[in-house]
Amino acid sequence: MVAMKNTKVIKISVTSMRDVLNQFASTLAKARRGEEVEPHTGISFESIEGLRNVLTRRRLELLSVIRHRKPRSVYELSKLLNRDLKSVNTDLKVLEQNDFVELKKVNDKRQRVIPIVEFDKIDIRVKV
Repeated sequence: MVAMKNTKVIKISVTSMRDVLNQFASTLAKARRGEEVEPHTGISFESIEGLRNVLTRRRLELLSVIRHRKPRSVYELSKLLNRDLKSVNTDLKVLEQNDFVELKKVNDKRQRVIPIVEFDKIDIRVKV
């Protein structure tokens, strides 16, 4: 499968806290020696269960609707999903806390929140 030029991928890893700390220590040691250090971007979870708790089927659907339909408010998003506004807000807060969505506050005629998703694909890597 060929990736499109403008495709933005968010990288997710499932890695133990020990491995994350070891990677951090290694990177810090390289930086102190003046060696070039590659920046690490992405989102890490300590377990598959943690990942599943955040990226539920309904939240993945929510991300897809935001990305492709570009709703101009959370209210509009809830209508597109045919879901209760309160449950959509709850899901958005979880996704925002885990860096999957940005909630942009806009004050034009009235205050509203625009949900934004900046990626097209999710790349999940699990260490075995």
